[in-house]
Amino acid sequence: MGELPQIDWVLKAATDRGDVPGVVAMAATQEGSFYQGAFGKRVLPDGAAMTTDTVFWIASMTKAITSTAAMQLVEAEKLSLDRPMAEVLPELAAPHVLEGFDAAGEPKLRPARRPITLRHLITHTAGFIYDIWSPEMGRYMEKMGIPGIISCQNAALALPLTFDPGDRWDYGISIDWIGKAVERAVRRSVTISQSICSARSG
Repeated sequence: MGELPQIDWVLKAATDRGDVPGVVAMAATQEGSFYQGAFGKRVLPDGAAMTTDTVFWIASMTKAITSTAAMQLVEAEKLSLDRPMAEVLPELAAPHVLEGFDAAGEPKLRPARRPITLRHLITHTAGFIYDIWSPEMGRYMEKMGIPGIISCQNAALALPLTFDPGDRWDYGISIDWIGKAVERAVRRSVTISQSICSARSG
């Protein structure tokens, strides 16, 4: 890995000025990594120093990474944009739409009119929404004891839709479901590959 002192200088100067508390940077080509650098602190003022393996919470910035991974799997024919996602994620086999609450305060749910596809998920048209923008969804989660997505629990994904897939756009947990689909598709591919290798060596 070659040294690039000019990059070191720029990044260190930014942390020294206080522009950012800390920074980790890496650069690579098809041949592999050619730069790694870490400067500043994890927590100001006296936290541990940043290192190249410091773990960051990048929140919704993961959406672009996850969506790119999904589209690579579409290119590899391991996922489909327009097949029902239930083929990969059985949890999405019978989505329901939340239509408010009855007089007793119980959620009113009905079956969705069409299946959820990867195209719906990746374009935020599946019907999922974040509770922070939907008082009704917040009420549903409280009623059903469902944790918020920031808890990073699988249980946080057990939400109904707020409209039928493909009907409109709203911002929510769709990309989290894509992450699950990527995980399953990759795991399935690895299992198939291992089975083929076992058969060949047997």
